[in-house]
Amino acid sequence: MQDSRNYVYSREYVVDRLRCFGLQELANEALHELPDQIDTDQLWAWGMRHGVTKDELISHMGGSP
Repeated sequence: MQDSRNYVYSREYVVDRLRCFGLQELANEALHELPDQIDTDQLWAWGMRHGVTKDELISHMGGSP
């Protein structure tokens, strides 16, 4: 099911948030794999490929599941 609120994040924002939460290895992967701009659906899919759930990513991005 697609979230009706499909936000767009910059790669730098995602990388910074992951680093803030101590996820250095994941942040490094994001730096090399993510496009300059990524929407939430793409981010959720990327996270799932790296073993991170949608709820975990929402929490790291500053939201609540």
